[in-house]
Amino acid sequence: MLDSLGDETSTSFTVVRADTPGPGINAPEVLTNPIVNLGMGVPAGSNLGTNLAQAPGRVGILVDSVNTYVAGTREIVRITYSIPANAPTGLYPITFSSTPTVQSVSSASGSLLPTTYVAGFVQIGGPITASGVEVSGRVLTPDGRGLRNAQVKMTDANGVVRTATTGSFGYYRFDDVDAGSTVVIGVMSKRYRFATRLVNVVDTITDANFIALE
Repeated sequence: MLDSLGDETSTSFTVVRADTPGPGINAPEVLTNPIVNLGMGVPAGSNLGTNLAQAPGRVGILVDSVNTYVAGTREIVRITYSIPANAPTGLYPITFSSTPTVQSVSSASGSLLPTTYVAGFVQIGGPITASGVEVSGRVLTPDGRGLRNAQVKMTDANGVVRTATTGSFGYYRFDDVDAGSTVVIGVMSKRYRFATRLVNVVDTITDANFIALE
């Protein structure tokens, strides 16, 4: 997924499957045969390039386009792994690297854009923890004061959006969030700007705080 600002055209990176995701679990025997397809959120005319020389442990990906992404959370690619029927239940970490394909996001003019890469995981079996956990935090002004009546939006991988409004001291809360899911959380305010965050919900989170940029 790409949390797009609307000026990106091309992106490249390497997806790394962890070799030892947990005690007694052997990743090379679990996540195999990666198949890469373009996601639903890429610009029209996008081309997909893959480097599978180090697969299945490392998958190099290049998505190139002459058109820019639409601002918002967009699916770039979808990777499907094969797993054995007796695969151990667990969370298998997935991270990003620049080997063999360099991490890069560029604009239409070819300028490199600053990008933060957020690791995640593949969940097999489960849920690992009980479904219906809490995601909460506080929205703050640049000088650390709680911001009242800010709109906090949480978007899941299926595009379902939930909204919460901060209280007098800037606190917000979402209940019944699926454990093991990945969500995008953003804050809307008439006065301040906030950076959007990609959050892996492994269990209850009570410190998903946002501090205004200006």
